[in-house]
Amino acid sequence: MARNDHLLSVGNEALAPMTATMASLTAQIDQLTEVADARSSARLATLKTRMENFIASVTMVGQVKAGKSSIVNILAGHPGLLPSDVNPWTSVVTTLNINTRPPGDTKAKFTFFEQEEWDNLMVGGGRLGELANRAGADDEMEDIRRQIAEMKAKSEERLGKHFDLILGQSHQYDHFDEELIQRYVCLGDEDDPDIDPKTGRFADVTKSAELYMDIPQYPIALKLCDTPGVNDTFMVREQITLRSLRGSEVCVVVLAASQALTTMDMALMRIIAQFENRQIILFVNRIDELSDPVNQVPEIRDRIQDTLKQNNIDTNTSVVFGSALWAEAALTGNPDILTEESRQALNTFYLAAGFGDQAASLDKIWALSGLPDLLLAMNERIAEGAGARLMDRVRHRARNIASQIRATAVAKNLSEGEGVARDLDGVSPEEAIKTVSAEYEKKAAELTNALRDKVLERLKSAEDNFVKRATDSLIAHLEKNGEQGTWQYDPAGLRTLQKAAYFSFARAMRKDAGALYATAAADVEALYHKILGNHLGEFSIEAPIVPRVPPPLGIGRTIALDLQSTWWRRWWQRRKGFEAYAADYTRLIASEANSITKDIEENQIAAVLENVRAILTDFLREQKETLLSISSSADKNPGQTAAAMAGLQPQKSKDEILGDILKDLSNEAA
Repeated sequence: MARNDHLLSVGNEALAPMTATMASLTAQIDQLTEVADARSSARLATLKTRMENFIASVTMVGQVKAGKSSIVNILAGHPGLLPSDVNPWTSVVTTLNINTRPPGDTKAKFTFFEQEEWDNLMVGGGRLGELANRAGADDEMEDIRRQIAEMKAKSEERLGKHFDLILGQSHQYDHFDEELIQRYVCLGDEDDPDIDPKTGRFADVTKSAELYMDIPQYPIALKLCDTPGVNDTFMVREQITLRSLRGSEVCVVVLAASQALTTMDMALMRIIAQFENRQIILFVNRIDELSDPVNQVPEIRDRIQDTLKQNNIDTNTSVVFGSALWAEAALTGNPDILTEESRQALNTFYLAAGFGDQAASLDKIWALSGLPDLLLAMNERIAEGAGARLMDRVRHRARNIASQIRATAVAKNLSEGEGVARDLDGVSPEEAIKTVSAEYEKKAAELTNALRDKVLERLKSAEDNFVKRATDSLIAHLEKNGEQGTWQYDPAGLRTLQKAAYFSFARAMRKDAGALYATAAADVEALYHKILGNHLGEFSIEAPIVPRVPPPLGIGRTIALDLQSTWWRRWWQRRKGFEAYAADYTRLIASEANSITKDIEENQIAAVLENVRAILTDFLREQKETLLSISSSADKNPGQTAAAMAGLQPQKSKDEILGDILKDLSNEAA
């Protein structure tokens, strides 16, 4: 267990401005609530709940045995919690929900594959089977089916009568420990005599594991996701890793120092290349295994930078070097766990860091482990990313709610005196409000359809362009070399074109949706003025914030063209003549290119466009409710309104309080 869990607090300084802003916003929302009506109070309570429920998502990716689970265990303050020597068959995403409210008394939840998902793997061979089938690799498909049959037979033998009953189900516990977790996420040694046949081993059919824990050293809630390595036989891990990365704020790529170059394989590079630079942190683990860490670390850093550059990844990406073993020694207060080689490497680093030749302190070992730098980098990205976006949205909504409260108060005062003046060109407030809402819902539908059509047209153009260039290159190769040898066309160009199309869509969406939101806000603000005349004073309704466009992770998924195997030699051998080569290859690469486009459309573009519509719909609904309430206040009995307000007036007028709060909210935004 962690005896020195206070070390986990290192790096919290990066979150201090964010947590201070949260506290300030909470206080201002409380002030607003004191002068708000019931409807606005409920909206303000929702804003507070949104801040209270803020969870930062961090996902760890890498290859098998790079040390991801060891790092996650350290970050969880619980060395040894997750198995760090996972059998290659295991494809389980394990999520640590830190400082979050668990459902009921649940502390651990293990979810199994649905029957359809299991059948897809068993019958079709998963993604690898899909690719092999598309490429016409019949021999490989037969090999895949044989391996899957062996896997299924072992699973049924291990689970017995439980096998058919657990698919699509989940197991929940009010506790967890290492032994329980290993039953679900690690197969272990099949010859282990300690395996309990009554409980079985569920890792073959476990889809995900969720654990709930509290770590008071972290000032925020954290969702820490440990993904399987991406280099598995059936590419199940790559699919699961991509699914986990969607929505993640920070991607920590864990590499082993002794294999830092080889572990940066193409599958991994394709995935992380889709992220924004500030979302990626490379953690080079196991520097304690290097023979000369002081000199080797700079060399490894330079080579990693070269690798990033070659793969069009920003070389300013953070690279942190460290050792999970050193971190565990510091956290547990037990340096005896270090091997002699690890101890020597630590001493070398200790002297190079200028700490002198005195006995190594646990705090300094922790500093050299790289974990403080990793925590600081994670927290910086959380604060400037998801944290900043949340604060902007809450502050923006609070200002609009304050404006709505002011308009409601003005309407009530007018209803008690001269009455509400309406200048709506002869139509009722209800009709005017309904007309504006319907108009912008229609415009939103037209805009999202136009954005979708345009990006799909550009993606299709990227496909066609790539297919033509690849086919032309193939024909040129055949004309020069005949039917001898093999040939393959790098799909990197396709991904470049698809990424350009996606980011063009993102720019167009931000511009066009922003313009639509702005005109909608202006028209809604005009309705307030038409209903309440010139009694509002300084008053504004702000446009909704345009949604963020997530990175196009689907572009990084493996396609058949990426695979270097015997497939291609056999593929060429089965074809005779230039026309057969060109026609068949064109069909293959067209289907492969289209598979990426389909993934981007279904999992990224559709979600973004639905968000564009939903944000505008929510904005219009909220404003419509307030405007209808203001309109109906003119029909209320003035005496009743005055009685309802009696004794509730604060020392400062409501308008003065609202003015002060709006001023504070605007100053913070600046």
